[in-house]
Amino acid sequence: MRNDKAKKVTSREYMMKLIYQADLTKEDMSDILDSFLNNNFEYIVNRYEELRLQYSNNPEIELGTLELEGVIDKDYMKNMCGYLKENNDKINELINKYAKNWTVDRMPKVDASILKLAVCEILFAKEIPNKVSINEAVEISKIYCDDKAPKFVNGILGSVVDELSGK
Repeated sequence: MRNDKAKKVTSREYMMKLIYQADLTKEDMSDILDSFLNNNFEYIVNRYEELRLQYSNNPEIELGTLELEGVIDKDYMKNMCGYLKENNDKINELINKYAKNWTVDRMPKVDASILKLAVCEILFAKEIPNKVSINEAVEISKIYCDDKAPKFVNGILGSVVDELSGK
């Protein structure tokens, strides 16, 4: 992903939403990716614009006409879909291992979607530092989940990273 924080955050948020939708509908994420993005275009652009203004040092930034490719990193999303499809069991195993008294099937779907995406990034997106994946997952959980979720998400992801680094 380019160095456009709003684009990165927008891509993560909509990837989490795609995972959530796929979990509910039991459809393959790769099959519904383009449809998902095109059917949510207006919401995606609006979210990107909010984030762009939030992260910009210039509050009077002009956004102009935006294309989907300018606000979402489709390559990132396609890669995550592939990794999630190929490694779903491994990702769920890691989450279940550290989610005390919970399993992916029992936890709220949004929490599970955030965790799946972050674990996928930790395992397979080597260009993204683990700390960034954890921090972004916690930030997304602050927006979309209840008050206890950020600590829950942070704890599980910290344990996953510790295991993978041999601590």
